[in-house]
Amino acid sequence: MDKAKKRTLYMVGILLVVAATVAVCYVLFHKKPDSGLQFDDNAMTGIMPGVDIDERRKELQDALDRSMIAFTINTSPVFLNGTSKGNLLIENPGNNAKLLQVRIVSDETGEELYTSKYLKPGTYIENAKLDKVLEKGSYPATAYFLAYEQDSAEYIGQTGAQLTITVQN
Repeated sequence: MDKAKKRTLYMVGILLVVAATVAVCYVLFHKKPDSGLQFDDNAMTGIMPGVDIDERRKELQDALDRSMIAFTINTSPVFLNGTSKGNLLIENPGNNAKLLQVRIVSDETGEELYTSKYLKPGTYIENAKLDKVLEKGSYPATAYFLAYEQDSAEYIGQTGAQLTITVQN
């Protein structure tokens, strides 16, 4: 092998060693970007001394119960015709501890098809007429359940369920 080839191979070898060294140093010493979160060194893991665990669980369960809205509704109510009662099967379960008002709104037109009065916990509406007369057909709709505090009637929030209303004749 001539001197030029040896020198070239020698230079390539040195470049490969330098490149490998740089890659290893980058992997070992590269600092990950700071997320900006700074955790308190004085914080301890666990529950504070003196806290009653059962009382804490009860408080958390009460907060969860207040934040959740329980309900039942028939997602496929059927009406014999546009003026008859249909099987809405709306229920405010007894464990809900909220007043509920139900509004059923057409997904296609945005029209309000039905609005209930307030339902106390543990009450239900089995059959009801719609507030708007509908022609024969199927209608996609959304039932909105508006929740209110039982004592003050203060608005809490709402949730919804998709329905398909069927009018047979």
